[in-house]
Amino acid sequence: LLKKFHYDLDICFNYIQFCKDFKSFGQLGRVYAEALQRHPREEGLWIEAAGFEFFGMLDAQDGDGRGRNGEEDDYDEQTRIVGSSIQNARVLMQRGLRINGSTSKELWIQYFALELHYVQKLRGRKEILELGLKANTAAGESGDEETDSDSTDGNDEESESRKNEGENTGMGNDGRKRRAKITNTMLLPSNVIYKNAIKAIPSNVSFRLGFIEICRLFPQTKCLENYILETIERDFGEDVEAWVARISYAQEEMKRKSRAGKTMSKMGSIGFLAKIDSNGTRESGESNTDDRPSKKARVEEKKDPDPALSLLHEALEAVPTAKMYLECTRFLRIRIRLLREYSPDGNNNTHQDDDDDDEDGQNDTSFLLYEDEDAESAARRHALLLERLYANAKDKSLSSPSLTLDQVDYLLDNGKPTEAEFLLSQTLSDSNTTKNHVHLWLKWAELSERMISAGMSPSLPPVVILRRAFKHTPIHEREAHLLFLTNLMKSLMLRSSSSEREAAEKENELKGLFQQLLLLSRGSMYAIDDPTKTKSKEGDSIDEGNESGEKVNLAEVFLSYLQYNIIQSEKSNKNNDMDDSIRSIYSGVLFHSSYGKSCKGKDESEVTAMKSFFDACLRYELVSSSTSKIAKKRVGADKKKKRATRQANNDRICKLYEAAISFFRGGGGGGFWRVAVDGYQRGLQNFKCGM
Repeated sequence: LLKKFHYDLDICFNYIQFCKDFKSFGQLGRVYAEALQRHPREEGLWIEAAGFEFFGMLDAQDGDGRGRNGEEDDYDEQTRIVGSSIQNARVLMQRGLRINGSTSKELWIQYFALELHYVQKLRGRKEILELGLKANTAAGESGDEETDSDSTDGNDEESESRKNEGENTGMGNDGRKRRAKITNTMLLPSNVIYKNAIKAIPSNVSFRLGFIEICRLFPQTKCLENYILETIERDFGEDVEAWVARISYAQEEMKRKSRAGKTMSKMGSIGFLAKIDSNGTRESGESNTDDRPSKKARVEEKKDPDPALSLLHEALEAVPTAKMYLECTRFLRIRIRLLREYSPDGNNNTHQDDDDDDEDGQNDTSFLLYEDEDAESAARRHALLLERLYANAKDKSLSSPSLTLDQVDYLLDNGKPTEAEFLLSQTLSDSNTTKNHVHLWLKWAELSERMISAGMSPSLPPVVILRRAFKHTPIHEREAHLLFLTNLMKSLMLRSSSSEREAAEKENELKGLFQQLLLLSRGSMYAIDDPTKTKSKEGDSIDEGNESGEKVNLAEVFLSYLQYNIIQSEKSNKNNDMDDSIRSIYSGVLFHSSYGKSCKGKDESEVTAMKSFFDACLRYELVSSSTSKIAKKRVGADKKKKRATRQANNDRICKLYEAAISFFRGGGGGGFWRVAVDGYQRGLQNFKCGM
């Protein structure tokens, strides 16, 4: 079967699982070898094979050597582990890295995790041996001295790590930074793997951060984490993402230290997280004298109670850019929000005594408080720092659209809409272009609308703001032009007219904007996602202000304008003129524009809006046809004219049904839109039968 399908990956993985289920380990090794020969670039196969070689599998055999499929249970079972070889696992990972090392990030990270798993395995064996030795020496006094010496040797690693606590944090006695060292010799293989990994893939910050995440899954790896952070600082001194990672890591360390007492008291006697005292005995959490930091560490903590904020200031000095200021202000705003949600009585919407409910400590902000400081004072302290950052960015001309929006959101959160509107108006009045300020114009219009709804008086109404933005946006900036055009149409439709003259001017303006929208709606081309323009939200929202980040649903705008005119026709006495206006709207969209020809390339929201558009058109024509029949019966018009009018109404309805069928068939898809096609076909047949 494998040869027939040329060792298809799905078949290989199914065959591997089959061999594991039936414990055919000899055949399993051959399958791994052949699959890796056929697919040497498939990193998942290398990881799967190395994982089997390291972790192995249990194989139970009876006393006569028969397998577990025997019918009788009268034999003594002997359990052996198949695999469980670190040497074989290392060979497989190294072979995979020789082939894929320059491109495969996953292989490097998995090899790094493999060595840490092996370290944990050795530590587990060491603990078992120490516990057994302690039990033997407890039976007699002759082995006391030997036990003490062995226990002391077993704790050399932990005592050495405590001795070098200040060194692992990267700080010396004189306050200068000192290079992090891997004092734990068991972590040296992982350190070598990390060094080779960053040589193979040197310019990727997120790749290095992945190693930190792996270290956090294992205990006693802080020196390795510090070394990784040091390399990030050394190689990415001007990279914003690297600084953000270091600041986040410093805050996580603060949180861990604040919760260490509670956590270690609960987990002091569990697995590899158990503490060992100076005599080699395991502590049960009753006395935590070893948790008490050294005198040097306490002095450094008093000097710098918040290392995350210290790193924040260093980051702004090292990388004085708008993107760096934005990341720092976002960091401070998150802290302010957490502090304001902090309850003084300790009930932070979580059960602090329940480790499962407060496992991540998301609402525990006690580590952000200075000595003798409450949450409200800490929030004010962070708010003052945040306002100072906004002022510094403005003084250094480092402001960006995203940073301005962040400051506007901060002012609105603090109940200062007038100051937020003044900031937007001042920023946009100083700029002669709208390309990089699409979000700012839309935010200003939205804020103006909210202020009017709240009974306040903005400097400019939203319609005037959108008109100004639309006027200064050239048509070749298509996304921004469409955003301003559609928002201006929506704002005009919601605006009430105080006089007939104002209503007429508004109607003429809406007609002109609708014609421009038809010209810009180049079929489904706008709805098709261009992979060359796809960027990450984080990158675009910081410095690339020209990316709007908002998808324009043209079908929804067409539907809104159609419904607006239908409502106006019900209020107006000029029925014939309004009928012509409504028919010109849907005729322009469906028959005189390529946008309404097919649903191909449109997303689900656009297609759903187009279905509502078709339904609204059909409903209007059906109601209009029945109303005209009743009116003509009363008036007694000429039969020839009545017949021509009836035929024209029927032709319009049939044409609408055919356009809807053609539109949904054009997508070529099935499912819901196939049901829509069937529904319109039945509606057309029923209407023709009724004619």
